[in-house]
Amino acid sequence: MHNNNLFVHKNSWLNKATLLILAISGLTACASETKQPDVVVVPTPQATVTVTATATPEPAPPVVITPTPQVTTVVQTEPITDVLVITNANKQTLVNKPVQFSNVKVQSVVGDRTFWVGSNSTQRVFVVLAPNLDAGSAENKVVVKPGQTLDLAGALKAVPSVKQAQQQWKGLTAAEAKGLQNQIIYLEANQIRFKQS
Repeated sequence: MHNNNLFVHKNSWLNKATLLILAISGLTACASETKQPDVVVVPTPQATVTVTATATPEPAPPVVITPTPQVTTVVQTEPITDVLVITNANKQTLVNKPVQFSNVKVQSVVGDRTFWVGSNSTQRVFVVLAPNLDAGSAENKVVVKPGQTLDLAGALKAVPSVKQAQQQWKGLTAAEAKGLQNQIIYLEANQIRFKQS
C-alpha cells in the first residue's frame, strides 16, 4: 500500500512538472520574436486550400482549411469569330465583347452605315460602321452591298432606344428601329475589308 501511495505521489509530481515545463515553453515562445505565419495558397479546380505554418519551438502540424467551392466566371478575351455565338448566346452578357468576323456575308443593307451580316435571316447580326469609316475619303470607299463577303472587326454594343437609333443611323425606319430592340446588341465595326467574289 505504501508503494502505491509513493507511485501516485510520484506521478502527481511528474504531471505537475510536465505542466510547468509546457507553460514555460509556451510563454517563451510568445515572448520570442513575433513572425507572421507563412501562407501558401494552392488553387484547385474545386476549392482553395490554404496551408499555414506557425513558428513554435516544436514543429506543429499544418492547418488545412477547405472552404466551399466558388463559382468561377470565365471572361472571354479572345474576339468572337462566329455569328452563331452571338445569335445563340445571352446577348446582354456580350456587350463590349470584341468581334472579328472573316468571310461573313452581307444579308441586307438598311442605311448608309447600317447592314445585316450572317448566314440567313434568323442567324444574323446588325452592323453599324463606326463614324471613322463613314467620314472623309473613307465615305466614298466604303460602300456595302447585299451579297458581298466581308471581314469585320469591332465591338458589340447595346442597341439604343428606337428614337436614338433613328437619329444616329440615317435610313432606319421606325419599324426597323423597333425590330432592333429584340436584337439587344449590334456590332459597331471599326474595321472592314471587302473580299473578292
